[in-house]
Amino acid sequence: MSTNIRNYIFVDESGDPGKIHKIDSSGNKIYTGASLFYILSAVCLNSRELFLLENKILEIKNKHGFRNEIKSTIIPLILYKDLLKMINKLDIKIFYRLIDKRKYKGTFAVKGDKRLHNVFDEYNLAKLVCFAVKKCDMTGVEVVIDRTDRRLLDGNFENFNDYLKGKINTKTIERIKHVTHVNSEYVNAMQLSDLVSGAIKDSFTKKNPYLKKIMEKRLLKKIY
Repeated sequence: MSTNIRNYIFVDESGDPGKIHKIDSSGNKIYTGASLFYILSAVCLNSRELFLLENKILEIKNKHGFRNEIKSTIIPLILYKDLLKMINKLDIKIFYRLIDKRKYKGTFAVKGDKRLHNVFDEYNLAKLVCFAVKKCDMTGVEVVIDRTDRRLLDGNFENFNDYLKGKINTKTIERIKHVTHVNSEYVNAMQLSDLVSGAIKDSFTKKNPYLKKIMEKRLLKKIY
């Protein structure tokens, strides 16, 4: 059996990077329709854990006869609960960053200005990944991120990738080896990150606070 164990962090988001309101000429708040919360979740796995996770997700989906992509906004509640319970059974570590836009003091994305979309995503995603990779004591990690075109400034993802590596890697420790941008449709571990982000959002919006409570506190860690 191969002893070449690789490390992965799967990152997905819930919400959008836009500001919830703007100020008109009279000083009144005009709400934009942007989400109140923005949530990023990072699922930390090594290759053995990843293979086990893939098998368990397929097993649970087959149990419920579900054949589509797993997304927090569309799956049946009973399937949602079973998938979150699986996190406890497999002892999966998950880190998340929740941004309440009513309190956030950083830069928001602005329509028509890709640079600001990039600033919002880069800062918050890098903060989450940096914390997760250190807490899990990982090196040589492949960070797998849901592909989002708003991160493109000049037609490719390289600037974003270099920024992320530069924030975390040092001259002596290469914590991030690769950064991969994928479509979550064909990556089950990425879909799990989406479910966690959705459960956290539903807890803070009071839509379904029970979902977040399914996950054991020792496995689900908030970063600030």
